[in-house]
Formats: sequence, structure tokens, C-alpha cells
Amino acid sequence: MNHGSLFSGIKFANVNNILYICIMGQKRNPVYDNAYKLYLYGLSLEQVAKELGVTRQCVFKAFKKRGLELRGPNFRPYQEYDGKKFTLRDTGYYSLTKGNRGLMHRYVWEKEKGKIPDNWDIHHIDEIRSHNWIDNLECLPKAEHTRKYSPHNNQFTRGRKRANH
Repeated sequence: MNHGSLFSGIKFANVNNILYICIMGQKRNPVYDNAYKLYLYGLSLEQVAKELGVTRQCVFKAFKKRGLELRGPNFRPYQEYDGKKFTLRDTGYYSLTKGNRGLMHRYVWEKEKGKIPDNWDIHHIDEIRSHNWIDNLECLPKAEHTRKYSPHNNQFTRGRKRANH
């Protein structure tokens, strides 16, 4: 399609009667800078494209054209705090990538509030394991934490079937 000089540097594609605008220039673009941050946070190219309202291929080309590094098949999302990198584990918790592999929510608590007492747990108030900011964390006695948040899956009941009532 030819849309004149008004849209020079913009590539158009008509897919399923929907017009997608794909900005392909190498200039800095805050839209794609923010999109790349989402990608680095762990969203797929398809998820980033959905956020922007464009195709996955458009996002791929825009990142490549800008020289942005695309992750490999073994990519793990990560978060940074206090200059340290915490990588997502299979359990859904973030842990230090190097060194003692401590859990991020426990690290944040100790950095902000001090040592965690023995037999106490750090709980995510909103129950989302990736939300590791201090206002979303609370310190609870281990027994209370287990009773409130995992009565069906603790060291005493693991592997047993739940009773159907």
C-alpha cells in the first residue's frame, strides 16, 4: 500500500480486514522501548504484540531492526532488586541467580525490615509470588501461615488425598 510521505517509515499490512501499523525505523521509540521491557520481564512476543495491538511478526521485526536481543529457548524471567538478579524458579518464586540462591521475598524482607525470626514465614499478601515489594509482604509464624494459606498441602498432609465433604 502506498500512503504517501505522511507515513514514510511505517509499514502497513492488511490482515483479516484489520489495519496494523508497524513502525520499522531505527529511531528510538518509547512504545517499543516499553514493549521491550515487557518482553524482558517475561512476556512472549505474542503477548507483547497483543498489548500493542499489532502482530507478533511486527514486534519481532521492530526488535530485530533496533538490534534488541531476543531471548533463547532457555530464557527465564528475572527481577532485579538491590543490584542483584533473581530468576524465576519452577515453583513460581524468584531466587538469587548466583550465590546462595535465597528467595527474593525473604531477601527483600530482610533488607527492608531485618532478620526473619526462626519458624516464621514471609507471605505475599496478594498471593502473587512475583509481587515482591515490601508493602505486599508480611511476616507470619510458620504454623499460622500454614493453617491460613496451605492447610491442604503442608509437611503433615503432603501426598494425602483431601477428604471430600
